[in-house]
Amino acid sequence: MIVSYLTQRKKILLVGIALSLLLAALWAYLDIGRAVEPDLKPAKPVAVDIVQEQPEYMVKRSFAGRLLSSNVVDLGFELPGRISRIFVDAGDTVKRGTPLARIDTDELTSQQSELSAVLKEAEAQLTQTSARYDRLEKLAPDFASVQQLDDARAARDSARARVGQAAGALARLKTNKQNSLLVAPFSGEIVNRSADRGTVVNAGQAVFRLNGGGSLEADVGIPTRFRDQITLGTQYKVSNGEQESVAVAERVIDDVNPLTNTITVRFVLPESGGFVASETVRVSLTETLQAKGMWVKNSALVESLRGLWAVYVVNPKSQSDREDSQHVTGIVKRQDVEVLHSEADRSFVRGALSSGSLVIRNSPFRFVPGQRVSVKQSTAVNQLPKHRLADAGTSIQ
Repeated sequence: MIVSYLTQRKKILLVGIALSLLLAALWAYLDIGRAVEPDLKPAKPVAVDIVQEQPEYMVKRSFAGRLLSSNVVDLGFELPGRISRIFVDAGDTVKRGTPLARIDTDELTSQQSELSAVLKEAEAQLTQTSARYDRLEKLAPDFASVQQLDDARAARDSARARVGQAAGALARLKTNKQNSLLVAPFSGEIVNRSADRGTVVNAGQAVFRLNGGGSLEADVGIPTRFRDQITLGTQYKVSNGEQESVAVAERVIDDVNPLTNTITVRFVLPESGGFVASETVRVSLTETLQAKGMWVKNSALVESLRGLWAVYVVNPKSQSDREDSQHVTGIVKRQDVEVLHSEADRSFVRGALSSGSLVIRNSPFRFVPGQRVSVKQSTAVNQLPKHRLADAGTSIQ
C-alpha cells in the first residue's frame, strides 16, 4: 500500500513537471511572437517637416490709435441763448451756408428797438447842438464870447459821440441777430447733434459736429525702441480688424508720454481707404529678437510636463536614411521643447532639436515613442529647402 502511494505521488510529480515545461515553452513562443510582431507590421506613413535652426525670429507687434478726420469741426453759437429751431439732424448731408439751427431772438428784437430810439435821440441832440454852435460861430467874436463858443463845440462833439456809440451798439446787435442762425461753414455730413430744441446753450458750446471728409489721421503711441523703424513719408499697414489699408507716416512727436512711455506718430490714411472717423485702427511693426530656435507647425506640438511642450521626430535607422530624406524609415522619438513665440499656425521653439530633424507634422496623438514609421513627404514639404528662413509678420514699409 505504501509502494502504491509513492508510485502515485511520483506520477503526479512527473505530470506537474511536464505541465511546467509545456507552459514555459508556450510562454517563450508567445514572447517571441510579440518580439517579432512590430517588425512584421508595416511602417506607418507620416508627413514631416525638416526644421532648420535660426539665430533670430521676428515678432509682429500692433499699436492702436483712433482715427480722426482732418476736416472735422464742432459747431456752436457765438452768443448764449435758447435754441428755438433745429433744421438738421445727425446723418444729414449739408452744403456750405445751409442753416443748421437758430436761437431765440425775441430779446434781441426788443434790444434793437431800444437802441434805435437811443440812436434817434442822440441824432436829435447832435442836430440841436450843431445848430447852436453854427449860430455862435457866426456871432463871434463881437456878440459871442470865446467861452460860449467852446461850450457849444463841446456839446456838439459830445452829441456826435453819443450818436456813434448808439450806432455801434445797434450794428453789433444786428450782427448778433445774424449770428443767431447757425450755418454750415463748409459742405459735409452732420455726424453728431448734442442739443435739442429749447436747450439753453452758452457761447461756443458745441451743438453739431460736421465732418467735411478728406483724409483720416491716427495718432498712434509706439515704444521708443521702434523709433528707428519710422520713416516719414513711408507707407505702413493699418487694420481695423475687418479690412486692411496703408497709411503714410506724416509726423513724429518725440516727446515721451510719461504714462505710457511711448512717442506719438501721426499716420494719414487716404480718403478711399474704407475706414470711418472715430474707429480704432492698429499699425503693424516687426521686432527682431535674438534667440536660437526653430519654426514648427502648431499641429506638431503636444503638451508636456512643467509647462513645456513636445514634438515627435523620426529617428532614421541608418545613415543612408539620414542622407535621403525622401525615403526614410525610422522610429518615433519624443523631444521636449520650449515655445518662445507662437503665431496662428506655427511656433518658434528651442530644445533638443537640431538642424535637419524630421518633425512629424500632424496628429501627434497617434504616435508613441519607439513606433516604426516611414516618411512620405508631400509636395509642400519637398519644396521646403533646408536653408529657408521662416517668414514673420511684417508691415509694408
